[in-house]
Amino acid sequence: MKLVVFDFDGTLVDSRKLIVESNRIVFGEFGLSLPAQEDSFALVGLSLESVLARLAGPDAPIERMVAAYRRVMPQLRADRAFAEVPFDGAGELLRELFEHKGVRLGIATSHVSHTLAPALRQYGWHDYFCTVQTADNALSKPHPGMLLKALGEANVEAADAVMVGDTTFDIEMACAAGIRGIAVSWGYHRPDRLHTAGAIRVVDDMDELRDYLLASLQPAAS
Repeated sequence: MKLVVFDFDGTLVDSRKLIVESNRIVFGEFGLSLPAQEDSFALVGLSLESVLARLAGPDAPIERMVAAYRRVMPQLRADRAFAEVPFDGAGELLRELFEHKGVRLGIATSHVSHTLAPALRQYGWHDYFCTVQTADNALSKPHPGMLLKALGEANVEAADAVMVGDTTFDIEMACAAGIRGIAVSWGYHRPDRLHTAGAIRVVDDMDELRDYLLASLQPAAS
């Protein structure tokens, strides 16, 4: 294995409070009924436009709502009460993989570039990734475009890469790109759904993920 591509929300960071509060603000701003939390969480991983089309309906002012989210999200991220929180061990795992000479790291997320970059800088993760794929430069998951671009930028074959994610959209994207999909059970979709989507393994904690990935790496160059 030469490339590990991570999802962001639900895999590396817990974004539940941010999602709930941003929905409350934006749906209220447009006078729309607030969607149930479980409905919102079930769609994490899709592009914001796709999520809103399902939650608010196709007749909702989707473009204006997207603009509202783009305005609201940085404000909420600046508030510790609502900002994403890295899952325990996520930073340590990324640092250990980054320091291993035999592997490169990537991200594939439904965030757009200008919202993801500040978060990566905040956590000190910005330099870890050789390829970062976001919803503004590739088609939305589960289309394989993000992963195909990541493979090209990292100069790695699909057989030598894995995708780590928490939703069926991540795993379906991996399968469509010919990449092995590793799922985590602490995110937004249940393990049974992840297995059905094609995950070759579902891990239950960051230590298990670390052990699996490290065991799959080619030896570091001396």
